[in-house]
Amino acid sequence: MPKARYADWDEDDAFDMVDERSSRGLRRKRMPWLRVILMSSCSIAGLAFLASQKEQHPRPAERPKTVPSSVLVTPAPAWKPISPSPAVYALATAPGSVAAEARQHTNGAREDTLTLGRFGEFRYAQLSLVQGTVESAGSFYIDTVRRAARAGLAVAHQGQSRMVTTKFGSVEAAPMTLAGKSEQPCQAFRFADAQTAFGFQGWLCGSSAPDEAQLACFIDGIALAGQAGPSLKAVFAQVEHNRTDACGTGARTAAIAVKPPVRP
Repeated sequence: MPKARYADWDEDDAFDMVDERSSRGLRRKRMPWLRVILMSSCSIAGLAFLASQKEQHPRPAERPKTVPSSVLVTPAPAWKPISPSPAVYALATAPGSVAAEARQHTNGAREDTLTLGRFGEFRYAQLSLVQGTVESAGSFYIDTVRRAARAGLAVAHQGQSRMVTTKFGSVEAAPMTLAGKSEQPCQAFRFADAQTAFGFQGWLCGSSAPDEAQLACFIDGIALAGQAGPSLKAVFAQVEHNRTDACGTGARTAAIAVKPPVRP
């Protein structure tokens, strides 16, 4: 009978077998954790070793890359000064000496500036004449402010503009007050002819603002000095036909000889 074969076994033997199997199972389950701990320890040790080797043998410092410096090139000025002689223009109404300066644009245009007297004097005027095409001018006021700044002055006030009849045609004019160390009443004016590429701008000043007749006679006194080119001579030959008898010798003198201020 099969029972006879297991007759010698007792319950204690059965429990011993169970305990032995369970202890083997526990040892098998504990082994993977031990492997993980050992592998992690080896990895950490290896990384620490590599780090120490890098500290002992550092890489040579790389030279910083040189960045090429940018070169700023200032554009050439549009205008450059030139000699005003031989003179191109003259002021027939100027009783005294007239200071002249000239400059030339990169496109070939020429500007001559004539100055009569000094700011604050009884006879003070400035006239800039341009032959050739230059940059488009701004408004009458802005253009006057820029030219006054070039002369070291400021425009304290400029009134409403109007048109004044001259031998060149209608000229834009406006009463103006120039300011420097003091203030002086003036008449600002501007003229431009796109067809002939000729124009002028400036101001006429005195102890009081000149009237339209005085301003017109001053402008009609603009003449050529003999060193002008054929195109400019043609322009003045044409406008001379428009001259009137209103600006005779007496009127021309009055246009410049402004009365001095009345002293108290």
